[in-house]
Amino acid sequence: MTAPRVEKAYEKHAWIIFFAIGLLAAISSPIGLLGSPPNPPSPESTTGLTLDEIASRVPGILVYIGGIARQLGNFMLATGVLLAGIAAVPYRRGEKWAWYISWIFPVVLIIQIANSLSTGGYLVELDFAFLFVALAGLFMPYRKFFPKRVAPC
Repeated sequence: MTAPRVEKAYEKHAWIIFFAIGLLAAISSPIGLLGSPPNPPSPESTTGLTLDEIASRVPGILVYIGGIARQLGNFMLATGVLLAGIAAVPYRRGEKWAWYISWIFPVVLIIQIANSLSTGGYLVELDFAFLFVALAGLFMPYRKFFPKRVAPC
């Protein structure tokens, strides 16, 4: 008979990584929800024009960009609340489905990194940092979700 498995501290508390990322996304979402257009270097790196120059050439573009910013804010709020909720309860308990679902965050980050690199690489370092932190949050508690099987004697 084997003793029950004792969780290591990093396995037990790895859920905090996803909870914090979700909370950070939800807290930063009002920036997008307010619909404020992004400030350079984003437009300048792709168009060579400042945001004011673009606005003077294309009437209504600021309203359009503001709408996209609000959509991003909605996405960040929903994603942040869902990620924090999944991290706080099922991921913390070690439910396998929560581990699989949590892979959505690194996948989104990889897509974001690819997009950033194709359009000038704005804040790509931050995306890489979040990717490594998210992967740590997935792999540190791996044995919690997938314990070693003990062969019958």
